[in-house]
Amino acid sequence: MALIKVNNRSLGTGAITGDILPAGSCLQTVSSTMTYVSGYTGAANTAYTVQSASSTDWATSITINQNNKILVQLNLNVAKDGSDANIYYDLLYDVNGSGSYTNVAVGDTSGNRSRHTGNIRSYADTYNIEESTCCFLFTPTISGSTGVVRFKVNITQRAGGNRAFAVNRTNANNSEGGSVASSLTATEIAV
Repeated sequence: MALIKVNNRSLGTGAITGDILPAGSCLQTVSSTMTYVSGYTGAANTAYTVQSASSTDWATSITINQNNKILVQLNLNVAKDGSDANIYYDLLYDVNGSGSYTNVAVGDTSGNRSRHTGNIRSYADTYNIEESTCCFLFTPTISGSTGVVRFKVNITQRAGGNRAFAVNRTNANNSEGGSVASSLTATEIAV
């Protein structure tokens, strides 16, 4: 087997570690494609955790080294019925299963506006699905040498009254309707 060197340092038996790769290197990537279709009907300001199966939160986890960054990318598909729901989403994470979730990013405080990661406001059509994507680079606080960072997505209906919306499917359930997939990808970046 040929000797492999990175930054003039030999790699032992195929092991690539962050201590020999330059800052900004991608150390690992995990991705979760979610095809489960789910529907929600709720009063204004009710948050729902996006599901990957019945009663199962859609979650993606990555174990990273302390002080490294995570590049997280979300592709979320949401539809609504004719009731014109106004959907916001929050990309949340916790560290080491603490159960204490924090937003990866939200907008600044501005008057009476709510603060979220993103918005999906499709037009009221039972055949329409809106795709929203976000991408953030951040450094989670890890107390040990490594930590497991777990991501989940909450969606909140902000319009008044009970409004219906769906993830990964149209509200129309016929040959013109459809179902799609959403994805969440996390990449550890060396510092």
